[in-house]
Amino acid sequence: MMSECKNIEILCATMHQYDFSKHDTMNIHDCDVVFANQADKFSYQEMKVGSNSVKMLTTATRGVGKNRNLALALASGEVLLFADDDLTYETDMPRMISAGFQRFPDADMIVFGTRYTKNGNVYKCRKPKAGKLPFFRALRYGTCALAVRRSSVLKHDLHFTELFGGGCRYSYGEDTDFIVQCFRRHLRIYSYSEVIAATSKDSSTCFSGYGEKFFFDKGALARHSLGLAAVPYMVHMARKDLESDLSFWKKIWLLWSGYRSFPDLISYVEWSSKHEENHHCQ
Repeated sequence: MMSECKNIEILCATMHQYDFSKHDTMNIHDCDVVFANQADKFSYQEMKVGSNSVKMLTTATRGVGKNRNLALALASGEVLLFADDDLTYETDMPRMISAGFQRFPDADMIVFGTRYTKNGNVYKCRKPKAGKLPFFRALRYGTCALAVRRSSVLKHDLHFTELFGGGCRYSYGEDTDFIVQCFRRHLRIYSYSEVIAATSKDSSTCFSGYGEKFFFDKGALARHSLGLAAVPYMVHMARKDLESDLSFWKKIWLLWSGYRSFPDLISYVEWSSKHEENHHCQ
């Protein structure tokens, strides 16, 4: 059973950082931190904040999955939190994490609540009920809501796909794939009703809206990660109330096109270019 805050470690994927200022802007207290920083050089820095270790590994690599895997390689904490650098943690977040694992001492992973803000105002709050977390409900959450035992990550050889997510061939979905891996390996997954952080949605370097590429890439993700659950997932995505100008059937067509294209690792750009050529030839 985990009780001490010093055993919590944050693994933060970030870009173009030149100092440790994110430690303060993210309101991190009483936790070790690994910043996996993608820039245009290779370097390693480390400092102490009280009794806690703060590390920054900077590489010239690209892709959020690769970045999270680099952070995992440097991790040493008992319980790991995944983060993006737009998170702001609650000051007593370590207490909340400890309380969650005390409530569910057999848990391999716990999903916590997250607030979403725009222009400083909260527009959405995902606050799960405490208890066992069903599969499809878990897919609503991103990695920034997860706390996972490092021993479980090592035992089950968990890692992030480098095909999906910002900077990868297919945008979005490395978090969904990670959660699916956890279920496939039969990890004991719970949710806990404490809200541990707020994430700002004022801007995004990788999200370009709910257009054709979004649904094509979601179809590829369904093929890669979901097995028999792929079809209901794609129908759910097509029916979901998103800010999109695409019709239901156009979404279904794009999802199915991504699903069919994935075995050959055909990207949306490659697929749309070929589709446009065929259209002109008719």
